[in-house]
Amino acid sequence: MSQDRSWERNVLLQDLALLTASLAAAGWLRERVVGMVPGLKPVVPPNEYIHLLLVFLPAWALGAERHRLHRVETLTGPGIERLRRLMMTQAWGAVALALILVAAQAPLNRSLIALFLLVSTIVVALAKIPQGRWVARSHGRAVALVLGVKRAGRPGEIELIRGRGVEVLEDWVPEALHRRLQAGGVDEVVVGPVVPRERVPALLATCDDAGVPALVAVERLDLGLRPPEAEMIGRSVYLSYRRSDSERPSLLVKALIDRIGATVGLVVTAPLLLAAAAAVKLTSRGPVFFIQQRGGLNGHPFRMIKFRTMREGAEAERDALLGANEMDGPVFKITHDPRVTRVGSFLRRTSLDELPQLINVFLGHMSLVGPRPLPVIETRELVGSHRRRLSMKPGLTCLWQVGGRNQLGFSQWMALDLDYVDHWTLGLDLAILLRTIPALLTARGAR
Repeated sequence: MSQDRSWERNVLLQDLALLTASLAAAGWLRERVVGMVPGLKPVVPPNEYIHLLLVFLPAWALGAERHRLHRVETLTGPGIERLRRLMMTQAWGAVALALILVAAQAPLNRSLIALFLLVSTIVVALAKIPQGRWVARSHGRAVALVLGVKRAGRPGEIELIRGRGVEVLEDWVPEALHRRLQAGGVDEVVVGPVVPRERVPALLATCDDAGVPALVAVERLDLGLRPPEAEMIGRSVYLSYRRSDSERPSLLVKALIDRIGATVGLVVTAPLLLAAAAAVKLTSRGPVFFIQQRGGLNGHPFRMIKFRTMREGAEAERDALLGANEMDGPVFKITHDPRVTRVGSFLRRTSLDELPQLINVFLGHMSLVGPRPLPVIETRELVGSHRRRLSMKPGLTCLWQVGGRNQLGFSQWMALDLDYVDHWTLGLDLAILLRTIPALLTARGAR
Protein backbone atom coordinates (compact mmCIF):
# COMPACT_ATOMS: atom_id res chain seq x y z
CA MET A 1 0.00 0.00 0.00
CA SER A 2 1.06 3.64 -0.16
CA GLN A 3 3.24 3.70 2.97
CA ASP A 4 5.13 0.58 1.83
CA ARG A 5 6.85 2.52 -0.95
CA SER A 6 8.27 4.98 1.58
CA TRP A 7 9.94 2.16 3.55
CA GLU A 8 11.18 0.54 0.34
CA ARG A 9 12.74 3.81 -0.86
CA ASN A 10 14.48 4.26 2.50
CA VAL A 11 15.90 0.72 2.36
CA LEU A 12 17.14 1.34 -1.20
CA LEU A 13 18.91 4.53 -0.12
CA GLN A 14 20.50 2.70 2.81
CA ASP A 15 21.78 -0.04 0.49
CA LEU A 16 23.23 2.44 -2.00
CA ALA A 17 25.11 4.12 0.86
CA LEU A 18 26.38 0.72 2.04
CA LEU A 19 27.60 -0.12 -1.47
CA THR A 20 29.52 3.16 -1.61
CA ALA A 21 31.10 2.42 1.76
CA SER A 22 31.90 -1.12 0.61
CA LEU A 23 33.96 0.18 -2.32
CA ALA A 24 36.00 2.36 0.05
CA ALA A 25 36.41 -0.59 2.42
CA ALA A 26 37.55 -2.83 -0.44
CA GLY A 27 40.20 -0.29 -1.45
CA TRP A 28 41.40 -0.05 2.14
CA LEU A 29 41.57 -3.83 2.55
CA ARG A 30 43.48 -4.27 -0.69
CA GLU A 31 46.11 -1.78 0.46
CA ARG A 32 46.65 -3.96 3.52
CA VAL A 33 47.08 -7.23 1.59
CA VAL A 34 48.99 -5.98 -1.48
CA GLY A 35 52.34 -6.65 0.17
CA MET A 36 51.26 -9.98 1.62
CA VAL A 37 50.06 -11.75 -1.53
CA PRO A 38 52.62 -12.31 -4.33
CA GLY A 39 51.59 -11.26 -7.81
CA LEU A 40 49.12 -8.52 -6.84
CA LYS A 41 49.45 -5.36 -8.89
CA PRO A 42 50.10 -2.02 -7.15
CA VAL A 43 47.12 -0.29 -5.55
CA VAL A 44 45.05 1.93 -7.83
CA PRO A 45 44.40 5.41 -6.36
CA PRO A 46 40.77 5.88 -5.15
CA ASN A 47 40.06 8.67 -7.67
CA GLU A 48 40.65 6.15 -10.47
CA TYR A 49 38.03 3.64 -9.38
CA ILE A 50 35.37 5.71 -7.56
CA HIS A 51 33.68 6.35 -10.92
CA LEU A 52 32.77 2.66 -11.01
CA LEU A 53 29.84 3.56 -8.78
CA LEU A 54 28.35 5.61 -11.62
CA VAL A 55 27.95 2.33 -13.50
CA PHE A 56 27.42 -0.13 -10.68
CA LEU A 57 24.83 1.73 -8.60
CA PRO A 58 22.22 2.36 -11.36
CA ALA A 59 22.57 -1.24 -12.63
CA TRP A 60 22.33 -2.54 -9.07
CA ALA A 61 19.23 -0.44 -8.32
CA LEU A 62 17.60 -1.68 -11.53
CA GLY A 63 18.40 -5.27 -10.59
CA ALA A 64 17.07 -4.73 -7.07
CA GLU A 65 13.78 -3.51 -8.50
CA ARG A 66 13.66 -6.36 -11.01
CA HIS A 67 14.18 -8.98 -8.29
CA ARG A 68 12.00 -7.13 -5.73
CA LEU A 69 14.87 -7.00 -3.23
CA HIS A 70 13.43 -4.00 -1.39
CA ARG A 71 9.78 -4.98 -1.38
CA VAL A 72 8.17 -5.33 2.03
CA GLU A 73 7.27 -8.96 1.42
CA THR A 74 10.94 -9.75 0.69
CA LEU A 75 12.33 -7.82 3.65
CA THR A 76 9.94 -9.51 6.07
CA GLY A 77 10.13 -12.93 4.38
CA PRO A 78 12.52 -15.90 4.75
CA GLY A 79 16.21 -15.04 5.00
CA ILE A 80 17.22 -17.53 2.32
CA GLU A 81 14.90 -15.80 -0.15
CA ARG A 82 16.43 -12.40 0.66
CA LEU A 83 19.90 -13.83 0.07
CA ARG A 84 18.86 -15.35 -3.26
CA ARG A 85 17.44 -12.06 -4.49
CA LEU A 86 20.54 -10.21 -3.28
CA MET A 87 22.84 -12.55 -5.21
CA MET A 88 20.79 -12.02 -8.37
CA THR A 89 20.97 -8.25 -7.86
CA GLN A 90 24.74 -8.40 -7.29
CA ALA A 91 25.01 -10.30 -10.58
CA TRP A 92 23.36 -7.39 -12.41
CA GLY A 93 25.93 -5.00 -10.98
CA ALA A 94 28.83 -7.36 -11.74
CA VAL A 95 27.73 -7.75 -15.37
CA ALA A 96 27.51 -3.96 -15.75
CA LEU A 97 31.05 -3.60 -14.35
CA ALA A 98 32.39 -6.28 -16.66
CA LEU A 99 30.86 -4.65 -19.71
CA ILE A 100 32.20 -1.19 -18.93
CA LEU A 101 35.67 -2.51 -18.07
CA VAL A 102 35.89 -4.39 -21.37
CA ALA A 103 34.52 -1.49 -23.39
CA ALA A 104 36.70 1.17 -21.77
CA GLN A 105 39.76 -1.01 -21.18
CA ALA A 106 40.03 0.58 -17.72
CA PRO A 107 43.33 -0.24 -15.94
CA LEU A 108 41.70 -1.53 -12.75
CA ASN A 109 42.75 -4.43 -10.57
CA ARG A 110 40.45 -7.41 -10.97
CA SER A 111 41.25 -8.31 -7.38
CA LEU A 112 39.83 -4.96 -6.27
CA ILE A 113 36.58 -5.63 -8.17
CA ALA A 114 36.33 -9.12 -6.69
CA LEU A 115 37.01 -7.79 -3.18
CA PHE A 116 34.38 -5.08 -3.64
CA LEU A 117 31.75 -7.62 -4.74
CA LEU A 118 32.59 -9.86 -1.78
CA VAL A 119 32.55 -7.05 0.80
CA SER A 120 29.36 -5.46 -0.56
CA THR A 121 27.56 -8.82 -0.62
CA ILE A 122 28.43 -9.49 3.01
CA VAL A 123 27.60 -5.95 4.17
CA VAL A 124 24.25 -5.71 2.38
CA ALA A 125 23.27 -9.26 3.38
CA LEU A 126 23.93 -8.45 7.04
CA ALA A 127 22.06 -5.13 6.70
CA LYS A 128 18.95 -6.98 5.52
CA ILE A 129 18.48 -8.44 9.02
CA PRO A 130 17.94 -5.12 10.89
CA GLN A 131 16.17 -3.67 7.83
CA GLY A 132 13.64 -6.51 7.89
CA ARG A 133 13.04 -6.02 11.60
CA TRP A 134 12.67 -2.26 11.13
CA VAL A 135 10.11 -2.70 8.36
CA ALA A 136 8.21 -5.30 10.40
CA ARG A 137 8.00 -2.88 13.33
CA SER A 138 7.18 0.09 11.13
CA HIS A 139 4.36 -1.79 9.42
CA GLY A 140 2.25 -1.42 12.52
CA ARG A 141 2.84 2.35 12.65
CA ALA A 142 1.22 3.06 9.27
CA VAL A 143 -2.45 3.51 10.03
CA ALA A 144 -5.10 2.31 7.59
CA LEU A 145 -8.56 3.47 8.63
CA VAL A 146 -10.88 0.64 7.59
CA LEU A 147 -14.57 1.15 6.87
CA GLY A 148 -16.77 -1.92 6.75
CA VAL A 149 -14.10 -4.57 7.39
CA LYS A 150 -14.25 -6.81 10.43
CA ARG A 151 -11.57 -9.06 11.89
CA ALA A 152 -13.46 -12.07 10.59
CA GLY A 153 -14.58 -12.26 7.01
CA ARG A 154 -13.15 -12.88 3.59
CA PRO A 155 -9.50 -14.00 3.31
CA GLY A 156 -8.44 -10.73 1.68
CA GLU A 157 -9.82 -8.74 4.59
CA ILE A 158 -7.96 -10.89 7.15
CA GLU A 159 -4.70 -10.38 5.27
CA LEU A 160 -5.30 -6.63 5.19
CA ILE A 161 -5.69 -6.61 8.97
CA ARG A 162 -2.47 -8.60 9.43
CA GLY A 163 -0.47 -6.48 7.01
CA ARG A 164 -1.14 -3.02 8.44
CA GLY A 165 -1.59 -1.02 11.56
CA VAL A 166 -5.37 -0.90 11.34
CA GLU A 167 -8.05 1.21 12.94
CA VAL A 168 -11.67 0.23 12.26
CA LEU A 169 -14.28 2.98 11.98
CA GLU A 170 -17.67 1.47 12.68
CA ASP A 171 -19.65 4.61 11.77
CA TRP A 172 -19.49 4.80 7.97
CA VAL A 173 -21.12 8.20 7.44
CA PRO A 174 -18.98 10.99 5.89
CA GLU A 175 -19.33 13.15 9.00
CA ALA A 176 -17.74 10.49 11.21
CA LEU A 177 -14.94 9.96 8.68
CA HIS A 178 -14.39 13.72 8.50
CA ARG A 179 -14.05 13.95 12.29
CA ARG A 180 -11.53 11.11 12.36
CA LEU A 181 -9.44 12.59 9.56
CA GLN A 182 -9.52 15.94 11.37
CA ALA A 183 -7.72 14.28 14.29
CA GLY A 184 -4.84 13.34 11.94
CA GLY A 185 -2.53 10.35 11.86
CA VAL A 186 -4.36 8.41 9.11
CA ASP A 187 -2.23 7.35 6.12
CA GLU A 188 -5.01 5.83 4.00
CA VAL A 189 -8.67 4.87 4.14
CA VAL A 190 -9.96 1.46 3.02
CA VAL A 191 -13.63 1.23 2.04
CA GLY A 192 -14.75 -2.36 2.51
CA PRO A 193 -17.53 -4.19 0.66
CA VAL A 194 -20.00 -3.89 3.54
CA VAL A 195 -20.32 -0.10 3.15
CA PRO A 196 -23.53 0.73 1.21
CA ARG A 197 -22.80 1.69 -2.40
CA GLU A 198 -24.62 5.01 -2.17
CA ARG A 199 -22.33 6.20 0.64
CA VAL A 200 -19.07 5.49 -1.19
CA PRO A 201 -18.86 8.69 -3.34
CA ALA A 202 -19.37 10.96 -0.32
CA LEU A 203 -16.75 9.01 1.68
CA LEU A 204 -14.26 9.28 -1.18
CA ALA A 205 -14.97 13.01 -1.50
CA THR A 206 -14.18 13.40 2.20
CA CYS A 207 -10.86 11.59 1.71
CA ASP A 208 -10.12 13.71 -1.36
CA ASP A 209 -10.65 16.95 0.56
CA ALA A 210 -8.22 15.75 3.23
CA GLY A 211 -5.65 14.57 0.69
CA VAL A 212 -5.69 11.04 2.15
CA PRO A 213 -5.55 8.12 -0.36
CA ALA A 214 -8.69 5.97 -0.46
CA LEU A 215 -8.79 2.32 -1.47
CA VAL A 216 -12.06 0.79 -2.64
CA ALA A 217 -12.80 -2.89 -3.18
CA VAL A 218 -12.68 -3.67 -6.89
CA GLU A 219 -16.36 -4.66 -6.86
CA ARG A 220 -17.19 -0.95 -6.53
CA LEU A 221 -17.24 0.35 -10.11
CA ASP A 222 -18.84 3.25 -12.00
CA LEU A 223 -18.55 5.76 -9.18
CA GLY A 224 -18.05 8.74 -11.48
CA LEU A 225 -14.67 9.63 -9.94
CA ARG A 226 -11.15 10.11 -11.34
CA PRO A 227 -9.54 6.98 -12.82
CA PRO A 228 -8.25 4.73 -10.00
CA GLU A 229 -5.19 2.49 -9.75
CA ALA A 230 -5.47 -1.21 -8.90
CA GLU A 231 -3.55 -2.59 -5.93
CA MET A 232 -3.22 -6.18 -4.75
CA ILE A 233 -3.71 -6.71 -1.00
CA GLY A 234 -3.36 -10.35 -0.16
CA ARG A 235 -5.63 -12.14 -2.62
CA SER A 236 -8.00 -9.20 -3.08
CA VAL A 237 -7.79 -6.36 -5.60
CA TYR A 238 -8.60 -2.81 -4.52
CA LEU A 239 -8.94 0.39 -6.51
CA SER A 240 -6.80 3.23 -5.14
CA TYR A 241 -8.19 6.76 -5.55
CA ARG A 242 -5.64 9.51 -5.00
CA ARG A 243 -5.13 13.02 -6.30
CA SER A 244 -1.35 12.68 -6.62
CA ASP A 245 1.00 9.74 -7.08
CA SER A 246 3.08 9.47 -3.92
CA GLU A 247 5.16 6.66 -5.41
CA ARG A 248 6.75 8.60 -8.28
CA PRO A 249 10.50 7.97 -8.67
CA SER A 250 11.03 11.74 -8.56
CA LEU A 251 9.98 11.67 -4.90
CA LEU A 252 12.98 9.44 -4.21
CA VAL A 253 15.17 12.08 -5.83
CA LYS A 254 13.46 14.75 -3.71
CA ALA A 255 14.20 12.76 -0.54
CA LEU A 256 17.84 12.36 -1.58
CA ILE A 257 18.15 16.10 -2.31
CA ASP A 258 16.61 16.86 1.09
CA ARG A 259 19.17 14.76 2.98
CA ILE A 260 22.13 16.11 1.00
CA GLY A 261 20.85 19.70 1.17
CA ALA A 262 20.25 19.49 4.92
CA THR A 263 23.73 18.07 5.52
CA VAL A 264 25.41 20.76 3.42
CA GLY A 265 23.20 23.46 4.95
CA LEU A 266 24.08 22.47 8.51
CA VAL A 267 27.80 22.51 7.70
CA VAL A 268 27.72 25.83 5.83
CA THR A 269 25.53 27.65 8.36
CA ALA A 270 27.29 26.24 11.45
CA PRO A 271 28.86 29.64 12.32
CA LEU A 272 25.46 31.34 12.01
CA LEU A 273 23.83 28.65 14.14
CA LEU A 274 26.43 29.09 16.87
CA ALA A 275 26.16 32.90 16.78
CA ALA A 276 22.36 32.83 16.91
CA ALA A 277 22.38 30.30 19.74
CA ALA A 278 24.77 32.46 21.76
CA ALA A 279 22.65 35.59 21.14
CA VAL A 280 19.47 33.85 22.31
CA LYS A 281 21.11 32.42 25.41
CA LEU A 282 22.87 35.64 26.48
CA THR A 283 19.95 38.05 25.98
CA SER A 284 16.99 36.30 27.60
CA ARG A 285 16.11 33.59 30.07
CA GLY A 286 15.10 30.18 28.83
CA PRO A 287 16.36 27.47 26.48
CA VAL A 288 18.10 28.22 23.19
CA PHE A 289 15.69 26.12 21.14
CA PHE A 290 11.91 26.20 20.97
CA ILE A 291 10.60 22.70 20.26
CA GLN A 292 6.93 22.37 19.37
CA GLN A 293 4.65 19.61 18.15
CA ARG A 294 3.71 20.35 14.53
CA GLY A 295 1.50 18.52 12.06
CA GLY A 296 3.57 16.54 9.56
CA LEU A 297 2.78 14.19 6.69
CA ASN A 298 -0.87 13.07 6.90
CA GLY A 299 -1.20 14.92 10.20
CA HIS A 300 1.33 12.80 12.11
CA PRO A 301 2.85 15.06 14.80
CA PHE A 302 6.59 15.66 15.00
CA ARG A 303 8.85 17.82 17.14
CA MET A 304 9.91 20.86 15.11
CA ILE A 305 13.03 22.75 16.18
CA LYS A 306 13.44 26.55 16.04
CA PHE A 307 15.53 29.11 17.84
CA ARG A 308 13.50 30.55 20.70
CA THR A 309 12.30 34.03 19.70
CA MET A 310 9.86 34.69 22.57
CA ARG A 311 10.28 35.17 26.26
CA GLU A 312 10.10 32.17 28.55
CA GLY A 313 6.51 30.96 29.14
CA ALA A 314 5.14 32.65 26.01
CA GLU A 315 3.02 29.61 25.04
CA ALA A 316 0.93 30.04 28.19
CA GLU A 317 0.04 33.61 27.09
CA ARG A 318 -1.37 32.60 23.69
CA ASP A 319 -5.01 32.33 24.76
CA ALA A 320 -4.94 35.82 26.24
CA LEU A 321 -3.81 37.26 22.89
CA LEU A 322 -6.32 35.47 20.65
CA GLY A 323 -8.38 38.64 20.39
CA ALA A 324 -5.47 40.39 18.66
CA ASN A 325 -5.07 37.67 16.01
CA GLU A 326 -4.69 39.26 12.54
CA MET A 327 -5.01 36.08 10.49
CA ASP A 328 -8.36 34.58 9.52
CA GLY A 329 -8.82 30.83 9.82
CA PRO A 330 -7.31 28.70 12.58
CA VAL A 331 -3.82 30.26 12.27
CA PHE A 332 -2.54 32.68 14.94
CA LYS A 333 -0.42 35.65 13.74
CA ILE A 334 0.27 39.08 15.29
CA THR A 335 2.39 41.79 13.63
CA HIS A 336 3.84 43.17 16.87
CA ASP A 337 3.68 40.21 19.20
CA PRO A 338 4.57 41.49 22.71
CA ARG A 339 6.09 38.12 23.60
CA VAL A 340 8.88 38.40 21.01
CA THR A 341 12.32 39.39 22.34
CA ARG A 342 14.59 41.94 20.61
CA VAL A 343 16.94 39.23 19.37
CA GLY A 344 13.93 37.11 18.46
CA SER A 345 12.54 39.91 16.31
CA PHE A 346 15.80 40.06 14.36
CA LEU A 347 15.89 36.29 13.96
CA ARG A 348 12.33 36.29 12.63
CA ARG A 349 12.93 39.12 10.14
CA THR A 350 15.97 37.32 8.75
CA SER A 351 14.39 33.84 9.07
CA LEU A 352 17.47 32.71 11.01
CA ASP A 353 15.13 31.23 13.63
CA GLU A 354 14.17 28.57 11.04
CA LEU A 355 17.72 27.28 10.43
CA PRO A 356 17.58 24.50 13.09
CA GLN A 357 14.78 22.91 11.03
CA LEU A 358 17.55 21.61 8.77
CA ILE A 359 17.85 18.96 11.50
CA ASN A 360 14.19 18.04 10.92
CA VAL A 361 14.90 17.79 7.19
CA PHE A 362 17.92 15.56 7.80
CA LEU A 363 15.83 13.31 10.07
CA GLY A 364 13.09 13.04 7.45
CA HIS A 365 10.38 14.93 9.37
CA MET A 366 10.40 17.76 6.83
CA SER A 367 11.51 18.57 3.30
CA LEU A 368 13.45 21.55 1.99
CA VAL A 369 10.31 22.58 0.07
CA GLY A 370 6.74 21.90 1.13
CA PRO A 371 3.77 23.47 2.95
CA ARG A 372 4.85 25.08 6.20
CA PRO A 373 3.96 22.89 9.23
CA LEU A 374 1.35 24.30 11.57
CA PRO A 375 1.13 23.61 15.32
CA VAL A 376 -0.88 20.46 16.03
CA ILE A 377 -3.75 22.48 17.52
CA GLU A 378 -4.04 24.51 14.30
CA THR A 379 -3.51 21.45 12.08
CA ARG A 380 -6.53 19.74 13.64
CA GLU A 381 -8.69 22.79 12.91
CA LEU A 382 -8.04 22.68 9.15
CA VAL A 383 -11.27 21.78 7.37
CA GLY A 384 -12.38 20.59 3.94
CA SER A 385 -9.87 20.63 1.10
CA HIS A 386 -7.38 22.57 3.25
CA ARG A 387 -6.41 19.26 4.83
CA ARG A 388 -5.04 18.12 1.48
CA ARG A 389 -1.92 20.19 2.21
CA LEU A 390 -1.02 17.47 4.73
CA SER A 391 -0.64 14.89 1.95
CA MET A 392 2.92 16.14 1.28
CA LYS A 393 5.76 16.41 3.76
CA PRO A 394 6.02 19.93 5.27
CA GLY A 395 8.96 22.09 4.22
CA LEU A 396 11.35 24.87 5.18
CA THR A 397 10.08 27.05 2.35
CA CYS A 398 7.03 27.07 0.09
CA LEU A 399 5.02 29.20 -2.34
CA TRP A 400 3.51 31.09 0.60
CA GLN A 401 6.99 31.81 1.97
CA VAL A 402 8.21 33.35 -1.29
CA GLY A 403 4.88 34.93 -2.23
CA GLY A 404 4.52 37.36 0.66
CA ARG A 405 4.15 35.23 3.80
CA ASN A 406 2.17 37.11 6.41
CA GLN A 407 1.05 39.75 3.90
CA LEU A 408 -1.26 37.08 2.47
CA GLY A 409 -4.56 36.05 3.97
CA PHE A 410 -5.28 32.54 5.19
CA SER A 411 -7.32 31.61 2.10
CA GLN A 412 -4.52 32.76 -0.22
CA TRP A 413 -2.02 30.81 1.85
CA MET A 414 -4.06 27.61 1.62
CA ALA A 415 -4.65 28.12 -2.12
CA LEU A 416 -0.89 28.36 -2.72
CA ASP A 417 -0.25 25.21 -0.67
CA LEU A 418 -2.91 23.23 -2.54
CA ASP A 419 -1.55 24.46 -5.87
CA TYR A 420 1.89 23.16 -4.82
CA VAL A 421 0.51 19.78 -3.68
CA ASP A 422 -1.57 19.25 -6.82
CA HIS A 423 1.13 20.32 -9.31
CA TRP A 424 4.36 19.30 -7.60
CA THR A 425 7.48 18.66 -9.68
CA LEU A 426 11.20 18.77 -8.98
CA GLY A 427 11.37 21.83 -11.21
CA LEU A 428 8.81 23.60 -9.02
CA ASP A 429 10.92 22.83 -5.95
CA LEU A 430 13.99 24.30 -7.65
CA ALA A 431 12.08 27.44 -8.63
CA ILE A 432 10.85 27.93 -5.05
CA LEU A 433 14.37 27.45 -3.64
CA LEU A 434 15.74 30.05 -6.05
CA ARG A 435 12.95 32.49 -5.16
CA THR A 436 13.56 31.94 -1.45
CA ILE A 437 16.93 33.71 -1.56
CA PRO A 438 15.60 37.18 -2.56
CA ALA A 439 12.61 36.65 -0.27
CA LEU A 440 14.97 36.16 2.68
CA LEU A 441 17.15 39.13 1.72
CA THR A 442 14.19 41.50 1.48
CA ALA A 443 12.42 39.97 4.55
CA ARG A 444 9.13 40.44 2.71
CA GLY A 445 6.18 39.51 4.91
CA ALA A 446 8.38 38.37 7.83
CA ARG A 447 7.15 38.91 11.38
